[in-house]
Amino acid sequence: MGIKKTAAVLLTTVLTAATLAACGGGAGSSSNSASATTENAYKEKYDPPVTISTVWGIDPSLKFKNGESAENNVATKWAKDKFGIDIKSLWSVTDTNGAFATKMRLSMSSGQDMPDVVTIGDTDAQLAQDLIDSGIYSEVGPLFDKYASDTWKAAMAEDPNVWNPYIREGKKMGIPVLDYAYNHDYVLWIRQDWLDKLNMKAPTTMDELEKVMDAFKTKNPDGLSADKVIPLSIGFKNSMNTWMGDPSWIFGAYGTLPQQWNKAADGTLQYGSIQPGMKQGLSKIKEWFDKGYIPKEAALWDENKTSEPAVAGTAGILPGPYWMSGWPLQDTVKNAPGAVWKPIAIPAGPDGKAMRHGTATTNGVTLINKNMKNPEAFFTYQNYMFDHLANPKADSEFDNGLFKGYDYDLDASGKVMPIDKIPGGYVNSVRYLLVRDGARIPNAQMDALLKLADGAKPETRLERDIANNYGPLTPEAAKVLMSQKDSSYPNMFTGPTTQSMKTKMDYLNKIESQAFNEIIYGKSPVDSFDTFVQTWKSSGGDDVTKEVNDWYSSIQK
Repeated sequence: MGIKKTAAVLLTTVLTAATLAACGGGAGSSSNSASATTENAYKEKYDPPVTISTVWGIDPSLKFKNGESAENNVATKWAKDKFGIDIKSLWSVTDTNGAFATKMRLSMSSGQDMPDVVTIGDTDAQLAQDLIDSGIYSEVGPLFDKYASDTWKAAMAEDPNVWNPYIREGKKMGIPVLDYAYNHDYVLWIRQDWLDKLNMKAPTTMDELEKVMDAFKTKNPDGLSADKVIPLSIGFKNSMNTWMGDPSWIFGAYGTLPQQWNKAADGTLQYGSIQPGMKQGLSKIKEWFDKGYIPKEAALWDENKTSEPAVAGTAGILPGPYWMSGWPLQDTVKNAPGAVWKPIAIPAGPDGKAMRHGTATTNGVTLINKNMKNPEAFFTYQNYMFDHLANPKADSEFDNGLFKGYDYDLDASGKVMPIDKIPGGYVNSVRYLLVRDGARIPNAQMDALLKLADGAKPETRLERDIANNYGPLTPEAAKVLMSQKDSSYPNMFTGPTTQSMKTKMDYLNKIESQAFNEIIYGKSPVDSFDTFVQTWKSSGGDDVTKEVNDWYSSIQK
């Protein structure tokens, strides 16, 4: 999904500031020598240097110092010195209002030189698909099999589905850019101080949840009048399946997740929003709306808005990711001094079912030009990132950070300075690297969180970053999250936009949102859901479903 953003960016900045900044010198992976061709094309350092051309979509918040730029900076100099790789920039653009995608499409359509290597973020997913279909970029599967280090291959193998969006006729056409697993899977955050004062336990079922919400509203421990309390802060202005204030788990209690494609019992993909469990979930949300358990303006509230009553101290429960004790919930105590938030598991439905949407473990794709002279050089660079940056051991060469004087610095006694004390200012120099975020191993962050949750002292760079920079309850919340590991269901359709989607999906989404809102707000009876399903199917939904399953069949081994 492309929604994660405005609020999450604030947190991500904090999380990535130290976690991602970790790279320096050293030798390549020992597994690399075994990857070399008989002509020894793969090298740990190239002499004479080889060139990798690329293009840059520069985050507007990214800073530069010492007269540097995206084209020429500490990271490009490091690549030249370390690997004999000259990173040549064909162009760069500040990426506002889709400027990068626009420039990329213009380059493609006008026959300009296209970069050897380009990384496309998940917000430009359709651009990536169009570039693959252009024929400019190479099949990457054989290159990855031949040159990728064991560390990188193991990271990719943690979720084999990451390749799915980039497969054409059985060929892997793009290398997925890995992200941390479970980053936007969610738990329920609940006011534990309210539970304690009411002498109630955290709810584990939907029935228990209703009793808690009623008590929060009618017997509020802070003395708030019923009309001032929002027991459950959810919103669905943009989607019924989002990253904070999310209502999709309510439907999950009845066996489906809306606005994503889920695997059916027969192995095919089915659209969650038209399944029978949706009708039960809509009936439940309407009931909660009528009782005042959810916001009256829920249909107008986006993700950020749902956090406002939580921070104000007037909401009792907020669904959201495991990292929310760092942002935004840490600010609640400013408005409600005794507030204590705790993470709890998603409540189960009447049949014991709990479902939540699962986060993709990718945030983009790297494409390699079929005319690139030295494609193996990209693997020299990126293997090093996975072997040394992704999850460095304690006391590694990257123990302090990526580039001294940029994302970290040392004081006179050799201790790491707070980032706001770095002379000339902190720079998130991981954004200078050829692949966004450098390198991430999907399960590394969660493994570190669970280790800390069990009482271990932070030893590695990643563990220290979590202990110092994440919210205080993040390890505990991660443990709660993983207690329901099997309740996470990612969207199983990750392929290119299908033909019927291009012409029909806007309309189908519109009638879906309208039908659901009318049921929740009492403008239409719950049984009108059945009419919506038939309209959805006959208005192009059946065509979309067929195309989705044609794609899904095409990627099965």
